[in-house]
Amino acid sequence: MLTGAHVASWAEQAAAGLAEHKDEINELNVFPIPDSDTGSNMTATMGSAVDRMHQDHGRAGSQAVAATSVADVAASLAAGAVTGARGNSGLVLSQFLRALADSAAASGKDALSAGAIPGMLHRAEKLVRRAVSAPVEGTIISVLHAAAEASSAIVAEREGTGQDASEVSAVDIAGAARDAAAEALTETTAQLPALASAGVVDAGGRGLVVILDALVDALTDAFADTPADAGRTTASPQDGSRPADEADESGAQSSQRTPEGAARAEIEVMFTLRADEEHLDTLRGELNTRGNSVVIVPGESDGTWRVHVHTTAGGPLIELAFATGEVTDLSLEALPLVEPAEEERPSAPVLALVPEGGLRGMFATAGATAGDTATVIAEFERRGTGCIVLTNGQDTAELFGRLASSDWEATVVDTESFVGGLAAMAVYSPTADLDENAEEMADAVSAQRWRQTDGADGADGSDVADLVATMVTGLLADGGELVTVLYDLAGEDGEVGTGEDGAGGADPVASAIESLRAEHPGVELHSYRVRGLGTGVQVGVE
Repeated sequence: MLTGAHVASWAEQAAAGLAEHKDEINELNVFPIPDSDTGSNMTATMGSAVDRMHQDHGRAGSQAVAATSVADVAASLAAGAVTGARGNSGLVLSQFLRALADSAAASGKDALSAGAIPGMLHRAEKLVRRAVSAPVEGTIISVLHAAAEASSAIVAEREGTGQDASEVSAVDIAGAARDAAAEALTETTAQLPALASAGVVDAGGRGLVVILDALVDALTDAFADTPADAGRTTASPQDGSRPADEADESGAQSSQRTPEGAARAEIEVMFTLRADEEHLDTLRGELNTRGNSVVIVPGESDGTWRVHVHTTAGGPLIELAFATGEVTDLSLEALPLVEPAEEERPSAPVLALVPEGGLRGMFATAGATAGDTATVIAEFERRGTGCIVLTNGQDTAELFGRLASSDWEATVVDTESFVGGLAAMAVYSPTADLDENAEEMADAVSAQRWRQTDGADGADGSDVADLVATMVTGLLADGGELVTVLYDLAGEDGEVGTGEDGAGGADPVASAIESLRAEHPGVELHSYRVRGLGTGVQVGVE
């Protein structure tokens, strides 16, 4: 079991470990510009989290912390990380601590079972992917995924021998996660050309290994030494140079382009925004268009968001932010001038036909410009040519007529449904060219089986729950590893019943989803409640 005292000790040791390895992590930071601040940012963010914990509950080892639930300790850490986050890597770290807080709160107990660690790590991965506008493998995301998968595997292995999940050693689970993360970290060098060229591993991933090391140490009450050269491959940068403009430590990929041969001077912009999700989706789309390294995470209080972006157009984006909602804690930092990479691959922007509602936010989060026909046409007019269009089962007559009468070059991927569009976006890579992306996306759509109901939006919850259960069960009869469920009920948009945080959600569909997970333990199942779906339920199986 992870008690409040365990988590407090973990946090303090993680902060100390990051501080110890700060310079090493900074040296690994070659994305998206050589500002070498990932270690500094992660250290400052974790320090802010620990300071908040000390303020609320005291230090590890104190009687106050010993009497505090794990949920309260984790909530303080998450709040401190969000408010004190620095840079991309700081916001990503805040989502890791948010996942811990979510899992602890959902448990409803004073301590978190060891068997909940895998769910916490999977939850963290999901929150990070959602926060980063264009996730890229070979970054901290890959390292976090490996840790989550390894921790799940050891629990499944022990359960397979008849051992109850609650009896599995927390040290064993944490150790498996740490070891898998360390192994995945070494593989990042081969996953991204910039890392291979510099002879380094991902900086944010290295920081995550330090944090998981601290978890193992806290649970075993031992202090393991980390080799001084951990995190660096045998290859070394040539002439001290480091490539840029590939991806940042959180997995965000640059979408902003400058004229060939021109250097790029960017500004890092961070602020807290109070706005509703609809206006936030609009802002995210603009940030993706005018900037890069976009990360948006929930703020400490309801209705607020922490926003991070690198841009060459700071003024217009700041004006847009103030027009979107209430802006506070605005900070600007000039980033080093960067020469463009010698072989920069062209971007393949994705335009998705999506009606008004929560679906637009989902596609925007995945990296697409989402909107109606007018929005897509306007984007073609701005870009001129070379876009991928996802149809998503929408009326394309007007769009195709306009394309036919213009000289725009468009690649259309007939995704057939919204779940098909999301499957396509899951394989989209900003580093690939248009043809490669289109081929991968079309393959993902063709590999998916899907169904939808003809029900109206906002149907009765129990009816929708029955429909979900019937449709998922029917589709899984032919096999499948990943299920995506979209449904419409009265209420807020959002992911519910994921099982990763133990929270069942507040609608009848959540119970149906949990029952389906129990019936199909080897299947990854995600459910999203979205307004404006245009049908009662859509289910896709891959």
